[in-house]
Amino acid sequence: MYRGVAIWNYAGDAIENARKFADAGFDAISWNAPLFVGRYTDKDRERVAEYVSNSGQYLTMHNLLPSPYDPAEIASAQHDWRVLSEWHQRYGLLRGMTFDFVHPHEDQLPLLAECLTIFRGQGVFFACEDTPLHARTMEKFAKYLTPEDDFGILIDLGHLNIRQWKMELHEPEDFERMFRNLPLPVRELHVHDNKGRQDEHRELGAGNLPLADVVRAVKAIGFDGIVTVEIVNSQQWDIDTHIAHALDTSNRFYKAWND
Repeated sequence: MYRGVAIWNYAGDAIENARKFADAGFDAISWNAPLFVGRYTDKDRERVAEYVSNSGQYLTMHNLLPSPYDPAEIASAQHDWRVLSEWHQRYGLLRGMTFDFVHPHEDQLPLLAECLTIFRGQGVFFACEDTPLHARTMEKFAKYLTPEDDFGILIDLGHLNIRQWKMELHEPEDFERMFRNLPLPVRELHVHDNKGRQDEHRELGAGNLPLADVVRAVKAIGFDGIVTVEIVNSQQWDIDTHIAHALDTSNRFYKAWND
């Protein structure tokens, strides 16, 4: 497995923060695609390439699929994907593209298919966050996939906790059933905690995520992907304290894995 972190949640220079995480034992990093393209210059992206190449960290880019009803948003996302593709073709450092869905699948899947087409054949895996969770939904995705596509799913454990608690499905067997019935292999986990009602993105231990049960369920399906810490700084920590909580969250997950 890879020990990862969502670097966009940390104040200051992302590369310097990435170095701190690497020094703490993290070997994977998730960048935010709009930040990487929209707010970075070519020189910034060269710095990222140099850093990732030297550190050897496993790099993914997280994307919010654009609104299918906003032409300007679509054009911006298409531009981002082309820039990312060209950057990857130049440096060969991008391992995965992950995506959030906000709007109905029928409206956003054609946009995802556009991105798939841009990256097809470049050795980059694709995974959408928390979808498709069921075989029926998978049928919608399958229409846009080819045999050469490396396509999986990203499961956000904080979101999972909310779904399971709201449905009163929070016993060990409920988590085992949920992971066993996924129609795609799990490529990445986003790890954070909450009390089962709101998406708080807190550190593990601050909520009621039944970590041991979830880890047991994930192990049962043979998961061997990226374990990405995604806690936000709602507590007004300084940067070193924020990173320390990320390390503690990651350590808690791996302790549960090894117990």
